[in-house]
Amino acid sequence: MDHFFVRLIPEGFYDYEETEELPAHDLILRPLLRSAKECYVYGLNKDTELLHKCTDILSFTRNKYQLDLKKEVIRGYERFWNATGWERGSILLFLELETLKELNIFTYCYDPGTFDNPNTGESIAAIRFCKGVISKEKKVGLCFSASNGIEWMKVYADKDSLKELYKCAKVQSLSSNSDSIYQVKKKRRNLPK
Repeated sequence: MDHFFVRLIPEGFYDYEETEELPAHDLILRPLLRSAKECYVYGLNKDTELLHKCTDILSFTRNKYQLDLKKEVIRGYERFWNATGWERGSILLFLELETLKELNIFTYCYDPGTFDNPNTGESIAAIRFCKGVISKEKKVGLCFSASNGIEWMKVYADKDSLKELYKCAKVQSLSSNSDSIYQVKKKRRNLPK
């Protein structure tokens, strides 16, 4: 096992707008971004509307974009975090193991598990870069899905750290079935007047 994932929103909660503010933004992303050492985006196409709306928080550096962690990068940029269908690319965030453990992020996550193919839904270059950083610098790498927006986050670390984090995630994470934070919106019927 060289990774595991946790859901950032419960399974089955797919009825949200890309511009919508979600609990995961403040409960998970905000503390992670405050504590992160660096954050990169791989696979964001240059000629997209999404990039043009994020030029003040992103700077191009060597085949990827770096997120300016000194700025507000969530409020007003919800679409950046929620974008699906490879519109935004893979987001990589790096932080220290002890910092991640102290944040208790997994208490707001759901259903930890593993994928048979760790590259599913990600830029291959992003995964390669992530693995390089964690092996050289002994950091934890978090990868936000290029294809599924805010649905899940993959965790990469050295073997011992990964086992420790996976145990924490299994104990602390919620089950999608027991969620009370996310509420499915009721569809309003349009009745004739």
